[in-house]
Amino acid sequence: MHGPSLLAAVIALRGATLVDGTGAPPIPNSLLVVENGRIVSVGAATPDALAKLPAAAQVIGEDGKWIVPGLIDAHVHAESDADLKAMLNWGITSVRLMAEDVAASQRLAAASRTRADIPEIFPAAPIFTVRGGWWGRDEPPDANLNRFASTPDEARASVRKAKELGSREIKIMLDDMAWCRAPLPALPKTSPAVLRALLAEAEAQGMRSIVHAPNLEDAKAAIAGGATSLAHGVLEPIDDATMAVMKARPVFYVPTMDIFEFLADTHGFVWRTLGDPRRPLVAADGTVVSPPGFDDWLLPDTLERLRSDAYAALYRERFPNFENVKRRLPALRENLRRLHAAGVPVALGTDMWALPGAAIWIEMQLYVAAGLTRVEALRSATRTAARSLAIDGDRGTLEAGKRADFLVLLSDPPAPRDIDGVWKAGVRVAPMQTRRGP
Repeated sequence: MHGPSLLAAVIALRGATLVDGTGAPPIPNSLLVVENGRIVSVGAATPDALAKLPAAAQVIGEDGKWIVPGLIDAHVHAESDADLKAMLNWGITSVRLMAEDVAASQRLAAASRTRADIPEIFPAAPIFTVRGGWWGRDEPPDANLNRFASTPDEARASVRKAKELGSREIKIMLDDMAWCRAPLPALPKTSPAVLRALLAEAEAQGMRSIVHAPNLEDAKAAIAGGATSLAHGVLEPIDDATMAVMKARPVFYVPTMDIFEFLADTHGFVWRTLGDPRRPLVAADGTVVSPPGFDDWLLPDTLERLRSDAYAALYRERFPNFENVKRRLPALRENLRRLHAAGVPVALGTDMWALPGAAIWIEMQLYVAAGLTRVEALRSATRTAARSLAIDGDRGTLEAGKRADFLVLLSDPPAPRDIDGVWKAGVRVAPMQTRRGP
C-alpha cells in the first residue's frame, strides 16, 4: 500500500476543491473524512468541522488541489495484469470487464476486491457470439458453457449456467463488422431468435445485458429485446422514438468515441493524443507547444510503437473501411450530444486496447468536444457509469457511507497529467510510478 498508514483509523483530507459527482456545486476548502475505507462526511473545512475530528485523525492538507470520485470505465478488455495496473494508475478504480469465460472472470473479480494494485472488476461474461463471427474466431470458448449458442434453447441454457457461475451481466455481439472491415467479407452474427432468447433469459434471471450493436437496426433490435446497455455508439442518427425508449427504461449508452476516432484515422488519432515529434505543435509566435497528450507518462517503447507508420498500417489492413468510419463521426458525436440532452444515461466506456487507462481521459475530452460540459463528462465516468453497473449505491459519488474511491488532482478535471493520488477503499494506491503505463 502507498500513502497514509492503515493504522490511521480516521483520515481527513482538507483544503481541496471537491466535486462530489452528484451535480452539486464544487466545495471549495473541503473536508473529506474517511474511516475504514468508507466516507464518513463531505463538507467544508470549517473550524467547527475540524474541531470535531478525532484527536488521532490523520489530517492531510490538499490546498490548491481538486478531489473527484474514482473513475469507472464501463467498457474494458484487459490483455494482461499490466493493463489492469495501468488503469488504476490512470485513476480508474472500477471497471466493467468484458470476458469470454465466466468462472475465470469471477475469480479475477474476487481477487480485485482485495488487491490494491488493480481496479475492482465487474465482469460482463460470457461474450455471446457465433462461431466465425466477431469475437468468435480466435478468442477462447467458455470452458463451462456454450457462448456460441446457435438455437434459442442453447442460448437460454447458457445464460442460466452463467448465472449459476456468478455472472450478473452478459455481453452479446450483434455486428457483421462491415462498417469498419469492408471490403473484407461480412462476418456472421447472432440471429434474431437467439438474440431474443439471450436477452429474455437474462431479464428472467435478473441479469443485465450489454450489447455490441453499432448499426442502428441492430441497436434497435437489442433495445426491443430488453438490453440494459449499448456497448458502443451508434453509427446512424438515432430517432426520437428510440431515444424516448432509452430514456424511459433506461438503456445506458456507452459511446466509446475513442475507438471510432482511432479506427477512422489511427495515425491522426495518435498524433492528436500523444503528439508527434516529427510534427510539433507550433504557436503563432513560433514557440513549440506541448502536445495535449501523455508523453511524460507512457512507457517509451509504447510511444515508439504507437507513433510508428507500421502501427497505423496494421489497422488500415485489419479495418480497411476507415473512410466509412470517418464519414460516421459527425453522426456519432451528434448522437452523444442529443442522447445526453434528452436525458438518456451516458456511461463512459473506452474499449481502448491501445491505451488502457489513459484512454478514459481521452474519452472525456471527446465528450466535451461533442458538446458536454467538463462536469457532465466527468459524471459519465463516475455516477452514470456506476448506475450502469448497479453499484451507484456504493460508489460513483462522494457521499457519506459510500466507498472511499477518489482522485486527488493538481488542477480542475479533466486533466490527465495532473493525478496526484488515486485512492481505493480509503487507501492511496497510485500512481505507483512516474511512468503510469502502458
